[in-house]
Amino acid sequence: MPFKFKLGFFTDIHGSDYSFKRSLNIAKSRKVDYLIVSGGLMAKDILLVEEIGGNYILNGKKVNLKNLNEEALRSGKYLIVDKKEVIEDIRSDKHKLEKLIIEKATEQMSRWIKMSEEIYRLDKIFWCPAHGDHPQLDSILKELGGKVINESVINLEDIQIVSVGFASPITGNSPREIPDSELYIKGKSLLKDSEKEKLIMNFHMPPLNTKLDITKAGLKKIHIGSKAVSDLINEFQPLLSLHGHAHESTAMDKIGNTIAINPGSLYQLGDPSVVTFEVHKELKGFGTVNVGIYIIKNIEFLSTNPLDVI
Repeated sequence: MPFKFKLGFFTDIHGSDYSFKRSLNIAKSRKVDYLIVSGGLMAKDILLVEEIGGNYILNGKKVNLKNLNEEALRSGKYLIVDKKEVIEDIRSDKHKLEKLIIEKATEQMSRWIKMSEEIYRLDKIFWCPAHGDHPQLDSILKELGGKVINESVINLEDIQIVSVGFASPITGNSPREIPDSELYIKGKSLLKDSEKEKLIMNFHMPPLNTKLDITKAGLKKIHIGSKAVSDLINEFQPLLSLHGHAHESTAMDKIGNTIAINPGSLYQLGDPSVVTFEVHKELKGFGTVNVGIYIIKNIEFLSTNPLDVI
C-alpha cells in the first residue's frame, strides 16, 4: 500500500543547548514523524573557571559567571567552576578532567532527554553518537531512556537505516577515530544484507570530494571526507545518505542514484541546522504487476523557526 512519513535529521551540535532546543522546535513545528540526532553531541570546549575571593577568573581575566554560563549553553561549552587549587589539580590530572567531562555530559544529556519529551517525543528520536563523543555516551543515553542506533541496522516504517558514527583520523586523539580502511569494513558488514531500494545510510563522515565535505584551511577550501564512505555509497546505492562532520558544508549532492545530504552545523551561534524530508512509497505498474517504489520528496534545509522560544 502507498504510504509516506517525514524524517528530520541534525548533527554536530557539540553541546549547544540552544541549538538542540531550537532543532526540537523545528521538528515539532514541521510535524516530523521521526528525528535522527547525530553526533558530535558533546561539547568540544571545556572552560575551567577559578573562584578566588568571590570573583571568577578565566584564563587570568575576571568574568561574569552568569553571562559566561549563558554563553556556554549557547555556543556549546562545559563550565567547571571551583577553587583555584582544585582547578589547578584538575588541569594537572587528565583522569580527573575526563571524569568531570563525563559528569557534565551526563547532566546535559539528562536535560536533553527531558527537553525531548517536553517539546517533541522521546520515543520518536534516534540518537547516534559520533566523532568526538566519548565512548561512554552511548550507555549514558540508553540509561536515560534514549534509543541509540550507532553501529546498527534498524527498520523504520519499512525503511532500513544503517548508522556509523566513526570518522577517519583527523587529530589522531579524538574519540571514535578509525582508519578509513576500517571504516569501510565496519560499514560493509552492516550494509551487506541491506536492500538499496529502501536503504538510508546515516554515516557521520561525508563522502570524499563532494559538496558535503568542504571546509576552510586558511584561505583555501579543502575536502575532508572519506573515500570509504564514497565507495560504500557507490557500491550499495542507498535511497538516501545522511552525513555531518563538515560544519560549513550545508549541501545536497548526487552520487549515482543516491541523494546525499549534510545539514551542516551552526552550533557555535546556538542556531539550528536541520534537514527534513519525506519518504514516499508509491505503486508503479510494470505490465500487470504493481511494485512499491520508495522515493524521497520535499527536502527542506531549515535554520530558523518562527515559533522558536528559548
